[in-house]
This record gives sequence, structure tokens and C-alpha cells, in this order.
Amino acid sequence: MKVTIAELVVLLFSVICIDGKEDNGCTLITDYHGDAPLSESVCYLSCLSNALNKLYSEGERRLFVNEEVYANAFRILDDMEGRAGESVRYLSIISVAMVKENNRLEKLISHGNAMGDLVAKAGGLFAEVNESVRAVRKEIPGALIKVNKYYTAIAEITRTVWDDVKAVESGKHECKDQEFRGVKEFDVTCGDNACLLAHGVSEGALKHYKNGLLEINVMTKSGGVSKCLNLPRNNLYKSGAVNNSNKVLDWRDDADTVTHFLLKLKIRDIFSTLIAPFAAGQPPSALLDMMANITSLYSRFNEVHRSFTSLLFDTNSIDNVKSTNSTI
Repeated sequence: MKVTIAELVVLLFSVICIDGKEDNGCTLITDYHGDAPLSESVCYLSCLSNALNKLYSEGERRLFVNEEVYANAFRILDDMEGRAGESVRYLSIISVAMVKENNRLEKLISHGNAMGDLVAKAGGLFAEVNESVRAVRKEIPGALIKVNKYYTAIAEITRTVWDDVKAVESGKHECKDQEFRGVKEFDVTCGDNACLLAHGVSEGALKHYKNGLLEINVMTKSGGVSKCLNLPRNNLYKSGAVNNSNKVLDWRDDADTVTHFLLKLKIRDIFSTLIAPFAAGQPPSALLDMMANITSLYSRFNEVHRSFTSLLFDTNSIDNVKSTNSTI
């Protein structure tokens, strides 16, 4: 059996990429014995854009919830501290006038101590919220910008991988008296195996990509695709998606680019730098639990404060302290 040089190169490349025995091994989507057929390239690309979109949505919500809880918790704690401090100041003034009302004074002091304890507990929870929002403010805004760039680049490519991404006979890729009725999307149903990040982005999930790489490549026959259809795609990628991808997308860039489809995506480079930033701070569920606890403490504080105020203004000593102008 005769084997041409082109076929030999394809065979050697396939061994390297499919078996993953060399450093440049990758998850290969191709028309020649790859990990998946070319028609599923849209599935793999859509999986990446969907994962990025989910990261963005979750990161945006994490940032929003942190800011919202911080604002509400700050408002509540500020009110609690203000009223507790005013109560202590007022109590220190009237205590001299209430020396003969020890029982009532002890109750007021008890209420004052209870308010102090509640303020301390709310303050402890607020400290955790504050630490969380500081971490989120530091990490997530920049990560959202990065995710948006990656998503835009990959989504742009996903929209332009049509069914013309296929090999043509040698010499047939040139634009010579060819008639095109148009292109369409690949007719394919995406299976679960086409989305290796279906259950979320994690270091474990990234290991499913050989060496953290995904390659989409037309390899059979001449390895060439239709120049007429690939030329606008090439111009679009080089000026848009690839140019704005921070070098995580590698589109074949040589003299034969317009007659070949060879795209490499550095999956690990895309996602590994996003995992930690989007885990910064407390998750929304934990923050909402903290907010519920702070609200509960605030409700209890209001009850104690009402009791303190009622008991305070029920004394006969109030006339002695009218000049304090207290706002209690």
C-alpha cells in the first residue's frame, strides 16, 4: 500500500494528539480519527461559551449580593451602635439621680448590657461581611472583564463554524467558478461527552482536556477548506476573536491560513486563572444567612431598646435630666 507524504504527516500528527503521549497532545476534534468528529466542534465550543457565561452570571451575582448585604448590614450596625451609645450616655447621666431606685437602675443597666452584647454579635458578623466584600471587590471586577473577553471571542467563533468546515480535494479550495447556495450550521445533536464542563468549572474538570488544550482541525485529503468561505472567517478571527483573546486562541497564521481550518484553544489558560477570583469572598447563600442573623439580632435589639426606653421614661427622675437634649 502506498502512503503519500501528506497522509504520513496526518498519521503522525494523529498519534501525537490522540494518544497524548507527547507534550503537545490535545483533545482533537477533526475529520481524521480524533476524539470527536468535526460536526461536534460546535458542541465543544458552545460548551466553553456556556461555561464562561455561567461563570460571569455567578460572579456578577456574587458581587451584587456582597455589596447589597454589606450596605444593609452597615446601616443596621450603624443604627445599633448609635442608639446603644446614646443609651449608655443617658444612663450615666441619670444614674446619679436614681440612687434611691436601685431595682429600676439595675434593670436599666441590664438592658444596656444586653444591647451591648447584641451590638458586639452583629459587629462580629459585619466583620465577616466586610472581609468578604473587600475580597470580592479586589478579585471579581477584573475577572468579569476577562471572562467577557473570552466569552465574546469564543462565541464569535462558535457562530461562524458552519458546515463548510470540511476538507476539499487538492486544488479545489481555490475560488474558481464555484457556486455557493450558502452555508448552514452543522446538523448535529450534542451528547453529554461533548461538554466536559457540564458540571461546572474546576481543576478536576479541566483535566478532561488533554494537556489543557482543545484543537479543531481539518486533516484529511489536502487539509484544505474552501478559500471563498474561509477567507472572511480568517479576516474576522484575526481582527476580532483571536486578536482580543489574550493569546488563549491560536488560529493558524501563515500563508496557507485562508485555505486551512486549524484552531487551538488553551482551555487551561482560559479557566485556571478564573477559578480562584470567582471563589473570592463568601458565597451568596452564606452571606444571606449572615444577613438573616444580623436582622434577627437587630429585631432583638429593638425589643430591648424599647424596654429600656419605656423603663427609663417611666421614672420620676426624668425631670432632672431634661437639659441633656438626648435623642434616645
